[in-house]
Parts: sequence; C-alpha cells; structure tokens
Amino acid sequence: MKTTGTDRKFNGKENIAELPKDKRFQKYTFGLGFLLALSFVLGGMLTNERRTCRTPLELIQMLAILCIMTFMSSIVTGLLFMLLTGLRNGCGRSRAAGMEYESRQAFAFYTVVILLCWLPVFLAYYPAVFAYDAEGQLYQVLAHDYSTHHPLIHTLFLGAFYKLGEKLPGSFSSGMALHSIVQLFLMAVILAYALTFLYREKSSWVMRILLLLFYALFPANSILAVSTTKDVLFSGLVLLYTLKLYQWCCEGGEERKESDILFILISALMLLFRNNAVYAWLLCQPFLLYFTGKKGRLKRYAVIAAATLLAFGVGSMGLKASMSAQRGSPREMLSVPLQQMARTRVMHESEIDDATRKKLDEYLPAEWVFAAYNPYLADPVKNRAVIHDDPAGLIKTWAELCRQFPLTYVDAFLDNSIGYWYLADKTHAAIYGAGTESGFGYLSTDNRTMPAGYEIVEHSYLPGLRSFMERIISDNEYQKIPLLPVIFSPAFYWWMLCLYMAFFLYRREYRMLIPALFLTAYYLTLLLSPTVLIRYMYPFVVTCPVMLCLVSQFPEKMGVKNRQ
Repeated sequence: MKTTGTDRKFNGKENIAELPKDKRFQKYTFGLGFLLALSFVLGGMLTNERRTCRTPLELIQMLAILCIMTFMSSIVTGLLFMLLTGLRNGCGRSRAAGMEYESRQAFAFYTVVILLCWLPVFLAYYPAVFAYDAEGQLYQVLAHDYSTHHPLIHTLFLGAFYKLGEKLPGSFSSGMALHSIVQLFLMAVILAYALTFLYREKSSWVMRILLLLFYALFPANSILAVSTTKDVLFSGLVLLYTLKLYQWCCEGGEERKESDILFILISALMLLFRNNAVYAWLLCQPFLLYFTGKKGRLKRYAVIAAATLLAFGVGSMGLKASMSAQRGSPREMLSVPLQQMARTRVMHESEIDDATRKKLDEYLPAEWVFAAYNPYLADPVKNRAVIHDDPAGLIKTWAELCRQFPLTYVDAFLDNSIGYWYLADKTHAAIYGAGTESGFGYLSTDNRTMPAGYEIVEHSYLPGLRSFMERIISDNEYQKIPLLPVIFSPAFYWWMLCLYMAFFLYRREYRMLIPALFLTAYYLTLLLSPTVLIRYMYPFVVTCPVMLCLVSQFPEKMGVKNRQ
C-alpha cells in the first residue's frame, strides 16, 4: 500500500530515492529553503541598497527573486535531507572488525590530538590573546571595584591567574600564560568528551573524523582557547549542558543522584558565565516541563530545574555580596532600541516633527549621533545615550518614532543582526576594523593596555605561525578562498541548527528537538545584542556540529518507535 506524506512511518529503512515524492519531505525542505532564500534576499538588499524594499516595484522585484531563490535553496535543503536520511539509516556508521576501543582510550586519543594541534598556537600567541573585555575586567580586580556588567565568576577566574602572576617569574604575563594553559586544557577535554560521547553512541566515523579535524584545526577554536574572553568557557559549558539534556530527554537519563547533581552543577555554572544565559534558560523550562510531564518524569526534572535556579541565585547573589559588586548598566538591553532611534534620526532628520526632535535631543543629541551611528555596532550610540534621566520618556519617544518610521526600525534591527542570519555577510569580520597591525578582524588578537607595571608582554615563540594566523583572522584572507567564508560565517552555525531541527520535525522525532531548545532561545537574545561577533556565536560553533553528528546515531537506541 502506498503511503502519503501524512501517514509515512520512519523505520530506518527509507528508500532515499523515493523521498522527493513524499509530501512531508517536500513541505519541510521547501519551508527551510524559503527561510534560507529570504535571508539571502533581505541580506543582499541591505548590503547593496542599505535598506529593504520601499516601493511596490521593489516589492515585486524582491518577490520574483525570492521565488527563484526558494526553488534553488529547496533543492539544496532536499539534498541535505537525503544525506541526513542516509546517515540516519546507518551509512558510514560501521567500523572495521577488531578496531573497537574503550571509551577512555578514545577520549585520550581525541584529547591528545586537539592539544597537539593547539599547542603551537599557544606558543605563537604566548602568553595569551589578551583582548576583548580583559582590560576592563582586570581593572576591576586591581581596583577592587567590581561590577556585574561582566559575569563576576569569569572576572574572578581571570583575576585569580592575573594576581597569581605576581608570584611567578615573568610577573603578570606568566599568570596569563597559566590561564591560557588551564583554559586550553579544559576546552580540549570538553571537546574530546563530546567526541567520545559520539563514539559511544556509534555515530558515523566519517562525521567524527571531520569534527575532530574541525575542533583541532579551525582557527577560531585554537585562538579562542588561549583568549581571555568569557565566551570560551561558557561555550564549553553549553556543549556539556546540551549533551546532558540529550541524555536526559532522549535516552531517559541515568537514574542516579550523581548524574542529576552533575546536571545541576553544569547548568548553574553555564548561567553564571553569561549574563543573558538565564533568560534563554528560563524560556526553555515550560517546554522541558511539558515534555518531562508526558514522559512521567515531571517531578524529577522539576527538582533539577528548581535546584539549578537556586544554585544560580545563591551563586550570583553570593558573588555579588562578597565582592560588593555594583549592578551593571541596563544599556546592553537597549542596544537595538537605541540603534533604531539613531538610524531614524540619521535617515529622517528633516521629516521628524519639532516636538519629537526636541524630545529626541534629550537622549540622542544631534551634535554626536550623526557621526556615532554605525548600522553594525550599537556601542558608539549605546555608550553615549542619556537613558537614566527619563526612562518613561525614552520609551514613549521610541514608540512614537516606531509609529512614524516602522520600516526604518525593521532595517535597523536587521542591519544590527545581519551576521547572525545572512551567510554572505562580511561586516562581522571588520566590526572594529581589520588588519594585522591593529589586531582586529574576524577575531580580535590585539594586546590590551594595562597600567605601567601591570602590562601583559607578548612574546611569540613561533612568529611565523602567528603571522600566518594573523593573515587569516586579522587580514581576513580566508574570504579570498571559495566556500571557506561560509564555514567562518556566524550564520552558518545557526542554519546548521535549523537544518537539524527541520530534519527531526520532518521525521517526527520530536524528542531530538529538546537539546536544541536552549541554543534556539539563546539565539533570540543574540539578535538583541550590540553587534555580531564570532565569539558571541561560539556556543553554536562547538555544539551544533555535535548535534548534527547525532543524526547518525542508532535510532533504535533512542526509542524512535515511541516518538512523541
């Protein structure tokens, strides 16, 4: 009997050649293809025209291009679905007889390979990539004047190694070198654990080898491993949290207190290492409680969730109280609204009525806003805007401008977040400039300035390798190699997650969506962030490839016959 797209059963023996005839297959490949095409159309318009469509003719042209691109991208997504179906059916999963190893042997192998590949980068950037927010965080440590603007736990973690440097030969630079070694080792262990997890799950050996090469050789991994940014350890914790969530929801979880305690510890640390992580985590909880309720494990997960929130609250308040830390500014949350107001003023100054313009002057004065506005970076406007004197008036003025210029508000939001969803975007690689001399580009490798006597002194032991790496991530020469910019694109990892979710929606394996919940919610917070940087997307860089590898795991081990 012939099956339709609505009664199709997935039993691990699908005929891949017949998939394009299936209505459900067509629906999901078209849906994902449409979203991908829409991102290219909008991204192309913003890049070339600096705005989206305004006239009926432009709208017609946009729809025509969208139709063509949707057709093309649907073919691509269809081919990807067929590839994933083959992996789900077991292609590439078999291993040669007599080549089985214990998990600890595989773990040791993965750890050593990653460390050996990262060690030269550490020597090239010795003692550390002292960039991003390190200067501001360590000023807090030196002055004993702490703020929650940056996660306190990371400021103290970084500061502990910095102060330890006073007691080591080489002073503060030695402390930062020790920080690099510890962080590099921790990240290598976490990534090796993820690979070993995939090994135990008997995922595709081809995908595991590709993932190992990606972890070991992709420049963002090795350079960020020795960087002082908070996003590194946070990303490692996100990866561990996602794998624990996968075990708990997709495999039933271990019925042991030790496993639940570890889950709580990883979750609480993850929330402590990034200020916006708690909002994403809270957004996920109703879905997780609903799912666990259907599986008869509501009480157990409710205890885990409550304990996580309690541990986070106690840890956060305890750190704040012990350090007498001041509360961070709400400016970060106003990045997009202030960008929208600034863009409206820059583009429609003559069209704004006198009363609104006078009110706007209180928050974004004309004497600096025209020069400060950058469509891809909110910091110049956000850091100078007057927001505390009259918050209610600020909200009212924002709403009034939104009513008058809604499309400009949309364009401001899209431009500020373009690198998160547009694969061809290049602005994220030059947010602060680009070039080896400045140390800015795809990644920041500039050495931040500290007070006299407290400097971090660079001493490259492999200057040739450093020069080569700088050409890639500061001069952005990777953009000259065909297809390579896609892998470097922050948006690539978001679309990888979308592919994962669309594929399991198509197959009705809804439990496999649970591990994607946090990353999806966290992505929503990134859309409201001040700019697009690969370090902000680093949780996706280390986690999404692992999730895609789980496609090739044995479905029968997942209990696919009992899909929800």
